[in-house]
Amino acid sequence: MMDAKTLFLVGSAVITTGTMIFAGSLKAPPGLFKDLNDEIVGNAIMINGKQLFVDDYIIEELRDVHKVLNQPAKHPMNPLLVRDKPWEVDDPDYTTVMYDDQEKVFKLWYAMHNPKRKLSSEQFLAYATSEDGIRWTKPIINTKDHSNIVFHSKMPGFLAAGIFKDPVARDPQKRYKMLFSGSQDGTEEGVSTNAAYSPDGIHWVDEPGNPVTPFNDTQSCPFWDARRGRYVAHVRYGPPNSRMCSFIESEDFIHWSPKITILWPAPTDEGRKSKMDIPFNTKHYAMQILQYEGLYFGFLWAYHGETIRPIPDDQLWKDKTNLQLVFSRNGRTWQRVGKNGAIPWREMNDDRDWKKVAEEAVFLPYGRHKKDWDWGAVGACHQPAIVIDDELRFYYRGYTGRHWAKYHGDKYPKSRGVGLAILRLDGFVSIDADTRGSMTTRELVFIGDTLEINADASGGSIQVEALDADGKVIEGFGKEDCTPMTTDSIRHVVRWNDNPDCHLIQARPIKLRFHLNKAKLYAFTPRIRHTHYVPSYD
Repeated sequence: MMDAKTLFLVGSAVITTGTMIFAGSLKAPPGLFKDLNDEIVGNAIMINGKQLFVDDYIIEELRDVHKVLNQPAKHPMNPLLVRDKPWEVDDPDYTTVMYDDQEKVFKLWYAMHNPKRKLSSEQFLAYATSEDGIRWTKPIINTKDHSNIVFHSKMPGFLAAGIFKDPVARDPQKRYKMLFSGSQDGTEEGVSTNAAYSPDGIHWVDEPGNPVTPFNDTQSCPFWDARRGRYVAHVRYGPPNSRMCSFIESEDFIHWSPKITILWPAPTDEGRKSKMDIPFNTKHYAMQILQYEGLYFGFLWAYHGETIRPIPDDQLWKDKTNLQLVFSRNGRTWQRVGKNGAIPWREMNDDRDWKKVAEEAVFLPYGRHKKDWDWGAVGACHQPAIVIDDELRFYYRGYTGRHWAKYHGDKYPKSRGVGLAILRLDGFVSIDADTRGSMTTRELVFIGDTLEINADASGGSIQVEALDADGKVIEGFGKEDCTPMTTDSIRHVVRWNDNPDCHLIQARPIKLRFHLNKAKLYAFTPRIRHTHYVPSYD
């Protein structure tokens, strides 16, 4: 049996036979250990996770490249969900969609107007499921009516429900939460916004403290915001009801803040319109919110040229709605997104061709006039981020007629359905190079050992170099050291001198310069992929 001294000598002999030796000769590789404090960081941006290019937060310079707002592609099988059951009294209206990752199933709630309504507007709420998000089943869950109508509030005027699955719900009976319009006293004047809860999204119980907020008219869109540690809902301005977007917040889903109105920059005359909304007399009909990669995206229902008068053929945009994109880093202050990305608030009253800006700001357009199923209007469904096969899915409602269809000789009642649009992962706004150009970031600090980029370089190439705080190329991380990326990939790994390990530039203020040649850059992400285990150093 060996004693401790013998074991030590054997262990030392084993170690010294390797490439690294203990007992005073093992030295740390250069740059492996770094110090980090506020003096070292200085004014550099500490970045975490994926970096997108919707605004200029991370961008210092664009040279011979430009930003591009990208549109999602409408699914060829649209509309995916329509009125097709004998018990359905109306076409799908306000809709919520989600993918339940726990149950591995898509869930969809849609409203149908009740022809036997007690008030001027009232709806049923129905339920559908899907394994792939394309082909939908309407399960018989209501055996009394032999239908897919869920057991929701019996409150008169039940309308415009917005639903989500609460990831922090402590009470399993309140796992699903809803905001909806309804009247406690059964009168039109008593219509307000109310809350309800469900363990399964099918059987609902009203909040005893209803109503919880003033009347919101269109779909209220609630969700849990982990960054804020609060429930948030995007609603309409008012009362009185007006086509502008507001939001409210709550700590318990019962007590809600007063409304905060967003998107309308000064001056606030003429119905509080911005210059961007004046050319097409645009009103903000509703807005659904998506949380994505620590950012917030809003799908604004841009309702153009409301009118009941005859519409000439050269103004067929009137009385129609398309979707524009809005953007926020904090969920409270928002920017409109145009052809070249987010428009800073301070620029919203600049002298520019705002008609052209508005035309180019369409994120999801309505269809071809009187040809497509969604030719009259499109409007987003309330949903969380749904990522399937490296694609972002956006479900939306489409209409076959204009808003005031009966005054324009359109089909009335106009038909509605639910469709799907698909966007490349991170694909909201890209940096494009038609020939050769570059994008340089602001000074930043990241933690990680691998740089990953989402880019399409199939028609050209992308190379990346790292600069120090003085703008000088860091040795070993220059453009000439970088292996060109020449394919289309969501997850290109940047290699310098055929090595993906970039720990030498982590935890220090640097700038990244992306050299693009006929390519599109969507995002970059610092990753941690390597094992940096070492036994011991002097």
